[in-house]
Amino acid sequence: MAITTTLPIWIALLAIGMLVAVVVWANQRELAFQASEARASQAETRAATAEAAVAVQAELQAATATALAYASSPEAAVDRSLKLVLAADREPSDQRLRALSDAFAPAALGVMRPEVEHLLSGGLHLGGDSTYDLQVLGTDYPGATEAQVHTHERWLYDERNASDQRTRCLIETSDQTYTLERMGAEWQVADVDLASSSRSDCPGA
Repeated sequence: MAITTTLPIWIALLAIGMLVAVVVWANQRELAFQASEARASQAETRAATAEAAVAVQAELQAATATALAYASSPEAAVDRSLKLVLAADREPSDQRLRALSDAFAPAALGVMRPEVEHLLSGGLHLGGDSTYDLQVLGTDYPGATEAQVHTHERWLYDERNASDQRTRCLIETSDQTYTLERMGAEWQVADVDLASSSRSDCPGA
């Protein structure tokens, strides 16, 4: 009787042990599966991050190359030269005039300088709302070291006296062609051909 009673107990304990082992094994497999999924997800995240970083770097390199290409272009040279004209009109001085002489060859300077001389002769300067808008219509390259930039421009001349009081305000709209020559790594405005120009008073002036 004792043997008969003992056997079912051991069998029951053995079954419980096997059941516990199966549960532990199943839990371990589940944990391993979850860990594997987590590693796969982390790997995908790292790959996506690396891909995004490469894409951003490529975009930055392309933008930098585009900016550098524009900075050395004849169109940019025209814009820089016009900024010097506006600076000279705002503060007519020998230093500003020398800067114009560096940006414009004598023929081009003969077209751009009269406005500055008009201000100098009247003791005036541009101030207030004075500005310009430049639209490049196209660029031609007649030769390896020559370029022609066609523009449409709108200038606002807010003329002020020594007391910074407005004496006159004009809006000039014009179309012109700038001929540039490459001087080493830079472009210089060699000539300016004015195709059309019209002036009107500023609104409310």
